[in-house]
Amino acid sequence: MRRLILLLLLLSSLHTFSQTYKDTIFSVREFTCSCKYNLNSEDDKGIFDLDEKKAHYPGGEDEWKKFVRKNLDKGFKGKDKVELRFKVDKNGDLSGYELMSRSPAQKFQEIVRVLKLSGKWFPSVQKGYCVNSIVWLTFEL
Repeated sequence: MRRLILLLLLLSSLHTFSQTYKDTIFSVREFTCSCKYNLNSEDDKGIFDLDEKKAHYPGGEDEWKKFVRKNLDKGFKGKDKVELRFKVDKNGDLSGYELMSRSPAQKFQEIVRVLKLSGKWFPSVQKGYCVNSIVWLTFEL
């Protein structure tokens, strides 16, 4: 009888564990990204910097460059390297913009404006799961 109860408890815990994520497909325009979406919000506190697949703009680098060329204000004088980092959460939302170089605040604000216009990004993937991550970008503006 004890073995039966132990077996039932074990099977129910496996079922509970298996239900803590769902397979997810992010879709933006004609681009898609798939990963497992962890439903346990306690696991969202970590930020991964060694991802199997890094967070990226839908469509990849070429689409990102087109978007930036179309939306970035080019009316600034002089050339400055503007380095920044920001967080891409497991939902693809951007936040936590930080200037990482000594560049004019107006140029940093312009880049943040463009990033906010860009909408959702595809999240990083670690071991098949969507995860929070930090993205570093450098602009010459």
